[in-house]
Amino acid sequence: MTKLKTLTTAIAFATFGMTATAAMAQQAPAPQTSAPAQQFEQGQAAAPVTDGELKKFVKANEEVAQIRDEFSQKLNQEQDQQKAQELQMQAQEEMIKAVEKHDLDAPTYNAIAARLQTDPELQDRASALQ
Repeated sequence: MTKLKTLTTAIAFATFGMTATAAMAQQAPAPQTSAPAQQFEQGQAAAPVTDGELKKFVKANEEVAQIRDEFSQKLNQEQDQQKAQELQMQAQEEMIKAVEKHDLDAPTYNAIAARLQTDPELQDRASALQ
């Protein structure tokens, strides 16, 4: 159950992160993508996820889950399209801050989240850290 919640949260943030990254790219020059994210995006064999990165991911993911839950409730209650979009942007910003607070960037977080979907060994390692 916890593993499924982690994957669901990771997938949700991956979607938020891509949208937020696109929005941020319109406002400022795009920063270089981290090596693990570049490798994953290019379909190359991804570099192994270190224990340190995975610990950071698990901690960040817990905060991301709380933010997602909080904003999901708000979004479900919101009728105004404009306000709903503002809430989504606010949620994205808070999720990115939560990830960065744990010394990760959104592309690295998203790369780990994507790997968790298909890598049973990584799933087991992440579950052991929770």
